[in-house]
Amino acid sequence: MEQSEPTTSGTGGQTGPSSGVPPAVPPAGFPSPAAPGPYRLPGYPGYAAGPGYPGYAAGPGYPGYAAGSYEPLGPSSYGLPGPEPGLLWGGIQARFGALLVDALIIFLALFAVGMAGSAASPATPAGSPESTTMTALSIAWIVFALVYHPVCWYVLGASLGQKALGLRIARASDGASIDIGQVLVRYLIFFCETIVVPLGILAAVMAAQDPFKRAWHDQVARTLVVRRG
Repeated sequence: MEQSEPTTSGTGGQTGPSSGVPPAVPPAGFPSPAAPGPYRLPGYPGYAAGPGYPGYAAGPGYPGYAAGSYEPLGPSSYGLPGPEPGLLWGGIQARFGALLVDALIIFLALFAVGMAGSAASPATPAGSPESTTMTALSIAWIVFALVYHPVCWYVLGASLGQKALGLRIARASDGASIDIGQVLVRYLIFFCETIVVPLGILAAVMAAQDPFKRAWHDQVARTLVVRRG
């Protein structure tokens, strides 16, 4: 007995949207669906900012925050959880603690200079080899104290005290390391705040009240301080 060939009812043996049978390959002009994966923000390798990521909107319209950027658009009352997963904005307490550690490092360098100078005779006439050595050591310490912060910021992305407390200085536009121009501008204002105590107090108050924890030197140099969460 001959077996009849199976027939399809209402499909005409075709596949596609009209038949209800999914095609084996997409029709011409329709690319194959890609495997789902995280959206990547410009400048943030590995930072997932796609739909479903809690607490962060990647599209335009997020109040006070530029999508794909560390840089705030303006004053905002929205306390963002951080610039990327695992990070928070650097608070005033952590930054003040880092400043104390840096001051201790500079003081220890001064102590080392004093110890080296004491190796010579405690009383030496001007122009003697011991006096010349002490003068050279003092100049070296002054240079060290002046270049300590900018060199650390440029080479390490943070001072030694900041690194010890998990802080890092980032460019506000994309979160990358700051360039030499930003280092110089930031340090010039930071130096004035450090020397003039009232300016330093006002800068600390500003950073404490700012939602992104920016002081004057951060705002002018367009930088931000972040820390490990």
